[in-house]
Amino acid sequence: MDIQQNIPLAPYTTVKIGGPADFFIHVHNSKEFIEALEYGQKNNLPVTILGNGSNVLISDSGLRGLVIKNDSEKMEIFDENKIKVSSGTQLAHLINYSLDHNLLGLEEFAYIPSTVGGAVAGNIHGIRSHFSDYVDSIEKYNDFIISVNLKLTPGDSTQAKIEAQEIIQKKSQIQSMLSLGSIFKNPEGKDPAGMIIDQQLHLKGYSVGDAQISPTHGNFIVNTGHATAKDYLALINLVQSQMQTKFGFQFELEIKLLGEF
Repeated sequence: MDIQQNIPLAPYTTVKIGGPADFFIHVHNSKEFIEALEYGQKNNLPVTILGNGSNVLISDSGLRGLVIKNDSEKMEIFDENKIKVSSGTQLAHLINYSLDHNLLGLEEFAYIPSTVGGAVAGNIHGIRSHFSDYVDSIEKYNDFIISVNLKLTPGDSTQAKIEAQEIIQKKSQIQSMLSLGSIFKNPEGKDPAGMIIDQQLHLKGYSVGDAQISPTHGNFIVNTGHATAKDYLALINLVQSQMQTKFGFQFELEIKLLGEF
């Protein structure tokens, strides 16, 4: 294994923010992934897994212990309608693979910048359902997801491919990939978080440093240049403070904060 030290993590996140990892291993298959996990365990290192880095804000001071960048990608069909897929597989690749083999269901998750492991761990929501609705079983090593068996629906994928493209076209106009995705969960029984931030708090487009509440979607914070985690968190705190003052409650974070803040 190529074990590196003090590797900046910003390039491995969608928002391009994050300080260095004490130790860093980039894996490309499940065997390497398990070996990296064993290395961390053997050396008593706290382990953090990075897939796409699409829903995690990493501290400017970085992460202690071992960070494993998981790019283990493999897909195979069995039992006619099931796919075994490695956890580091890009969700977009899995969607294309399943539709090319006339297995339906995952098209509703188009344009979500996640690996399969991240999709399972976060139980991401699509247009109609959650990712867990398609999970048949999970292979783990020390509680880390190695691979997943998905149960899909056989059928003609022509319409499903059209739906996936329509979702991509619609989302790409308002949801920047240079972000962490939705910052806050939509509050139950209330307007969506992005609508509240835009139309009731009037914060869309507001900036702290190079971190900006997206001009096209109030629930996305984008990096317009050299934003820091400190900038990003300041915007989150601003929204939370104004929510508390105006409405008496705070949004629940959808992203995860990693490291010391």
